[in-house]
Amino acid sequence: MLPVNEGASRGCAAGWRTLSAVGALVVLAAPQGARAEPLCDQDWDGRTLVIQLGERKNDGTPLESYDPRDPMKPYEFLGERHLFRQKGKVYRAVGRFQDRTEGEEALKHVYNDMPHLYTGAYPPLLSTPGAYLVTDSPKCNISRKNPVIDPASWILEKDGVLLVGAQTECKKGQLTKTITVVSCDGMKNLMTDSVSAPCDAGRVTSCIHPVVPGVFAFAHSYSAPAQGTQVRLRVYDVPKKKRIHSIDAGHDGGPETELMSVQDIDNDGVPEIVHTIAGTGERTSVLKWGKGKFQEDLAEK
Repeated sequence: MLPVNEGASRGCAAGWRTLSAVGALVVLAAPQGARAEPLCDQDWDGRTLVIQLGERKNDGTPLESYDPRDPMKPYEFLGERHLFRQKGKVYRAVGRFQDRTEGEEALKHVYNDMPHLYTGAYPPLLSTPGAYLVTDSPKCNISRKNPVIDPASWILEKDGVLLVGAQTECKKGQLTKTITVVSCDGMKNLMTDSVSAPCDAGRVTSCIHPVVPGVFAFAHSYSAPAQGTQVRLRVYDVPKKKRIHSIDAGHDGGPETELMSVQDIDNDGVPEIVHTIAGTGERTSVLKWGKGKFQEDLAEK
């Protein structure tokens, strides 16, 4: 029998707007020179199953990177960037799987047909490295006593709290993405933001936009054949435990479609919510942060 081990889960303003092409839905990087940089989980290794082949001490040797074009080529990852792995170690693996059945089939293939990848002392193991730890040298406590921690895909420390992201597996035609705001002691769940999507969307990509200390904008986007591309933008004031802005947006494409982006257009370190016309780039509205909320920027009129 092959070894298998998984290791150790409406605001005050709302509206609907049509949007255009998938990549333009939410700006994933602020304009050059801007300081209000978003953090998007498509850039992080989420909670996935991998086939682990070995480990070594981190001696500073450059890591072999993962190649999505050749997923069964061995790659390496740092133990300290994952919840269930050890600091100071480098792990060698092949594959990344969201589906356990697919992972188990790949494990059989590696075990039976690719013995050159492993040794008898370290047979291939299907496991999850755990949540990707985004922050270098976090100061908050990531407590596995908190039930939201173990199933997390990633954990980000920002403004004295932990942002914990997770996506469920497909159930009854839906998958759900959540971001839970957790206190710095790792135990108190302060707020939870969630969005559901059809299973054929595959995944929900989330971008975290720090607005001012204690205020975050979460932009979730996904594409599904029957629904086009959708965005759910939510803004939270964490100290007040309050959702203060909400916009739902969707599109099927076209040059006259209105696009929504979150970007720091005036380069002051605080992002704006911007709507533009796809074909021309003309701005139709700008919501600017002030007096504790996003409101229409009259200077743009």
